[in-house]
Amino acid sequence: MKRTLILVALLMVIVSALSVSAVGAQNNRREWLVISANGTTGTAVMNAQARMAGGVVTRTFNQVGVSVVVSGDARFANRMEALGLLAAPNRVVRNAEPLRTYDVASPEAALGLSNTFAPLQWSLGAIRATEGWINGRRGKGAVVAVLDEGFFLDHPDLAANFLVSEAASFVPGETVQWTVAPGFSHGTHVSGIIAAVDNTTGTVGVAPETKIVPIKVLSEQLGYGLDSWVIAGMLYASEIGVDVVNMSLGGTCDTRDPDRQLAKDCRATKKVYDAVGSLMRLRGVTVIASAGNDGLNYDQYPSLVKLPAMATGIISISATGPEGWAVYPVVDPRRPASYSSFGRRLVDFAAPGGDFNYPGNEGCLIAPLTAPVPCWALDMVISPSFVTPTRAFYSWAAGTSMAAPHVAGIAAQIIGANGGSMAPAQVERRILRWAEKLSPKDFYGQGFTRAN
Repeated sequence: MKRTLILVALLMVIVSALSVSAVGAQNNRREWLVISANGTTGTAVMNAQARMAGGVVTRTFNQVGVSVVVSGDARFANRMEALGLLAAPNRVVRNAEPLRTYDVASPEAALGLSNTFAPLQWSLGAIRATEGWINGRRGKGAVVAVLDEGFFLDHPDLAANFLVSEAASFVPGETVQWTVAPGFSHGTHVSGIIAAVDNTTGTVGVAPETKIVPIKVLSEQLGYGLDSWVIAGMLYASEIGVDVVNMSLGGTCDTRDPDRQLAKDCRATKKVYDAVGSLMRLRGVTVIASAGNDGLNYDQYPSLVKLPAMATGIISISATGPEGWAVYPVVDPRRPASYSSFGRRLVDFAAPGGDFNYPGNEGCLIAPLTAPVPCWALDMVISPSFVTPTRAFYSWAAGTSMAAPHVAGIAAQIIGANGGSMAPAQVERRILRWAEKLSPKDFYGQGFTRAN
């Protein structure tokens, strides 16, 4: 009954949070992403037609033939369709937000321990990250862009690996720096899983010598972003020469929605992301996205589309996690997480995202902890999350948001060992070669990812 209630609550949250409704301005003005239906209409002609239909062009992504257009005409999308163009609503996009978190302050570095919380990072052993290090794969020479909310750029476990000179915000009026403090920073947590510094405090990343370009495409002030911000961030990342992009974010739409316009909107949005994903792959960027936390088998809902995870050229990751890691001597970290989305249509690989399914609220005390922590919390993934003027904080969190960066870290290990440059197809083949083939394939895809 408990799990049923949780699932129902999750589905309610997902439906409301990942709506395909566009963000409208006053007087029913809406923003649209306009793209040629058949790929033959240039942006100059397309923009002229949009203006003739009463739209105002506010931005053009010439690289992929997409324009952002504002219109107050309720029939604007239909007018575009008559001209051989598709108009996708500029949807609200949110993080694949962790379903539970638990915070802890870092012990003082004076304890003399290396990466004091490393003994709590069961996920590193699960993916054989240390075996990658032993074989010289620590991510040096690779660059990963994390598209997310704001980042704590001064976190002591990440500051040395942030490429602040390349950082960018595509959220109007907001900087890359996290602006709601103290508080759980999703972008910081994701970045730490990939590349927390190998030092004398906190955790260590899958690829601790990789550099991170923080790119803000979602607003922690508003609690969401827009498709146009995400697309701008993706294209920027591809232009500055990053090797990997991690996107622990997304939304779901339905190509057969009973509302025919919403169904058309969904198909148009998919076309836009397909164009961007294809260009990024052509430019040599390996793009990784979270599969989502709605707990659905997408094979049973063939008209549902998770974006950007299901777009062309993007690797989609489901989540696994143990149940009772701190209690039982042997527990399987490859166990499918209770919340993870899955399906052969959706998932390419699986990776540790943590879970919180262990029953009860009993405390567990494991070194280097100095006080008990709920046992269920220790089944989640620990990573940097926020700082205060006097302390560095970390959080345990669970979600496909935490699974995707494990694969981004493995990709960084692979690319770094190759001299800092590698075609996405080559990276994916290497991930496939090392992945542990598990069943069912609708959950694990091509396998549970490993770094060796």
